[in-house]
Amino acid sequence: MKIVSIFNQKGGVGKTTTNINLAAYIALQGHKVLVIDIDPQGNSSSGLGVDKDNIENTTYELLVGETDINDTVISLENIENLKIIPSNMNLAGADLELSYMENRESILKTKLGLLEESFDFIIIDCPPSLGLLTINALTASDSVLIPMQCEYYALEGISQLVKTIQKVKKGLNKNLEIEG
Repeated sequence: MKIVSIFNQKGGVGKTTTNINLAAYIALQGHKVLVIDIDPQGNSSSGLGVDKDNIENTTYELLVGETDINDTVISLENIENLKIIPSNMNLAGADLELSYMENRESILKTKLGLLEESFDFIIIDCPPSLGLLTINALTASDSVLIPMQCEYYALEGISQLVKTIQKVKKGLNKNLEIEG
């Protein structure tokens, strides 16, 4: 199983579009794929056809310990082999709640170890921020895919992003690599 976070702290660079298209393509090739929407905007969820306002168990309930990971995985009707752990605006307050929890940086990694179903790929759509949601995603991941626009300010932010990845690699996940 390979776990890839799609991350850039800059918004509007195509994280969610990359996530949806990459996950769908890999699933259409016959691989079992799980998308984890860890962005409170929940655009990967709605983009994959989930009614994010009418779901009971989301990434929020998973991370704060209100539900089991296996109860958060939703099968998608339109693409075989593709499932999602959806998100919605409830996740916006999770950074604060997680800050009081023990091992707060590795909650997602621990929860992924409890999955009953096996996947070939897990692709995580990260928010455009450097908070605990993103740190959890990076701690759980094998690699990071960084979508970006070819413009000055996007390039300026990459140095900060690389420093963040290096800090996570040094302190929380020594195996984390930049995928591309």
